[in-house]
Amino acid sequence: MRQFIHSFNSELKRICSDRTYFTLLLILPTLSLLFFVCYFSGSGIRELPVAVVDNSRSNLSNKLVEMIDTTSSAKVDYTANSSTEALSLIREGKAYAAVVIPRSFEADIISGTPTNIALYNSGTNISTNGFLAKDIQSVVATFSAGIELQRGATLADVMPVRFDKHILFNPYLNYAYYLAPCFMPMMIMIFTLLATVYAVAERKSGSCATLIVRVAPTTIVMWFFATIMLLLLFRVLDVPLCGNRWIVTLTTLLFITVYQSIALFFVGVTKSLHLSLSLGGGYSVLAFTMSGLTFPTMAMFPLLKAASYLFPFTYYMDIMVDQALRGSSTINTIESIGYLSLFLLLPLLIRKRLC
Repeated sequence: MRQFIHSFNSELKRICSDRTYFTLLLILPTLSLLFFVCYFSGSGIRELPVAVVDNSRSNLSNKLVEMIDTTSSAKVDYTANSSTEALSLIREGKAYAAVVIPRSFEADIISGTPTNIALYNSGTNISTNGFLAKDIQSVVATFSAGIELQRGATLADVMPVRFDKHILFNPYLNYAYYLAPCFMPMMIMIFTLLATVYAVAERKSGSCATLIVRVAPTTIVMWFFATIMLLLLFRVLDVPLCGNRWIVTLTTLLFITVYQSIALFFVGVTKSLHLSLSLGGGYSVLAFTMSGLTFPTMAMFPLLKAASYLFPFTYYMDIMVDQALRGSSTINTIESIGYLSLFLLLPLLIRKRLC
């Protein structure tokens, strides 16, 4: 027992004396959590700059421009004199979209002639362009319906088929609800894997007990950061927690331990600090791409879809989304927890190379 305590204290002294180890284990995780809290505070697509070309300059066109400006996602920051000028603002990155109102806008409405409103956007950012297009289309539809109602039409005539939309798990379309539970665990995961590699690589353990003692400080510190991360997610950023908080907490601690097991596996296979760090960094970054957050897993090429199951991050995000946002039953997460736990067996496969 004294030997274990001595080894643990020695590891703590190494953390304090080794600048790289200290930075990797304490400084960078702290900075990453602070960064994402600041980044996602008050998150949401709000008041994106939009350019308007009002060729009509009439009362009705002014009313339409005011309605566009009052939407949550759009803010009319530029009034251009021509379509060319408006498109230049988009190319320069000053405006996300441009709305062009024709010269005959009011005259066509009064005469009952159909008229068109042109919307231009860059298409480079799917999220921002999607929000802007949806809100501006809603404004135009509301404006058109108002004109028809003033002409004596009934609501049933204007909207014979009504679309009733219900957004179940992210009704405010808040970026923090979707991205923060992904980016923050990913940062913790990267530093866990790299710090564990740095702790044990190119050092003779002698026994499995000594190896565990060397890994223990990293485990404790990263469990602490994981707990802080959950508090920041659900208390500071107000990410919904609709499911079982204990499952989320325990799964997060398991998630940290799993990536330590993977780090030990890399060290045992390569016996090299630099190669283990390179493999760990690449494996961590690929986890984000393969998890299905940027591109749905079900739509992936079959080989890539199969490869996505080789990353614990995929199972962890399934659990996080199910429990935090969807409020799914505990039974629905048992399978993902089981698959996540299997990665704990990796160090046992190469135990002789580690101990």
